[in-house]
Amino acid sequence: MTESKSSGYRAIIIIAIFFCIIAGLIYWKSSSQGNTPTSGPNTGKAKVQMVSGFVAKSQNIPIKLESSGTLLAWDEVQLTAEMGGKITQMNIREGSEVKQGQLLIKLFDEDLKAQMKKQELQAQIAKKNLERLKELLKINGISQQEIDNAENQANNIQSEIDLLKANLKKTEIIAPFSGKIGLTNASLGAYVGPGTALASLQNLDVLKIEFSIPEKYSSQLVPNDLVQFTIESQPDTFVGKVYAFEPKINIANRSLDVRAKFENKGGRLLPGSFARVSVKLREIKGAVLVPNECIIPDTRGKKVIVYKNGMAEFTTVETGIRNADQIQVVKGLSAGDTIVQTGLMFVKPNTAIQFTKIQ
Repeated sequence: MTESKSSGYRAIIIIAIFFCIIAGLIYWKSSSQGNTPTSGPNTGKAKVQMVSGFVAKSQNIPIKLESSGTLLAWDEVQLTAEMGGKITQMNIREGSEVKQGQLLIKLFDEDLKAQMKKQELQAQIAKKNLERLKELLKINGISQQEIDNAENQANNIQSEIDLLKANLKKTEIIAPFSGKIGLTNASLGAYVGPGTALASLQNLDVLKIEFSIPEKYSSQLVPNDLVQFTIESQPDTFVGKVYAFEPKINIANRSLDVRAKFENKGGRLLPGSFARVSVKLREIKGAVLVPNECIIPDTRGKKVIVYKNGMAEFTTVETGIRNADQIQVVKGLSAGDTIVQTGLMFVKPNTAIQFTKIQ
């Protein structure tokens, strides 16, 4: 009997201790919840997020592009033989200057001259024969058909003469423009075939600078705009003037090919050189600029956090020109709007915010 009572007392004590523990846990939880700030109307003031801000500014943006280019000769041609033959005259030296219209190379032409002399004699005979037949026709001594045959023969001989004259011109290689001869690939007395490249001729008095700019800037560069460029072999900065554009966008890289003109006095620069080109485009007036870090990338675009009545408002924007520190906002933001610059990761929509500093 005594053992039964003792067991009952122990059970009661264990149950009482269990309920005391449960009650303590409930009290602790309710106390913790009572101390946690909430945003409900009856649970106290919402938590304020501390951030730094930036006031969007309106200013003019001078656009400066950097591009890579190539120097080209204003005129350049490979001197080639139009027909086969032996070189009988070589009136050029490597690196020499030549004038437009100057005879540079002459091929063997004695056989063509002999054929020309023969055809010219036949032409004289045909002409005299035609004149006699015309006199006979006046007295009805011959028919009109004979006159027509004689005229046809004379015309055929003249055609042969014209063909020989054209072939004789092919034996002469004339300078198409004034310039400088490059390295030659043949010597006096050598036989060359049609299409053989004999030397290069380049006009170095004026050079072209060929470069490209992105498609979005294609309307901001016009003829006579100045561009600056440098090359590896010279310490100076040179200036060229834009004179031509490709009439379409290059679909491979979505850029516009541009050419500028450079007066190469004294032949200081050489064609083929790599050039670093700097292009100053038209200024963008009244552009709204913000720091790059203010832009939040999003799956549907880009956003900024705008300060409105003490709260954070996420606003979708469209951006334009970017430089090292700032980016242009073309839509969604106005000059004078205050946006969040730091602490963006901790700010949610409609969060109460307070600025520690504003730039």
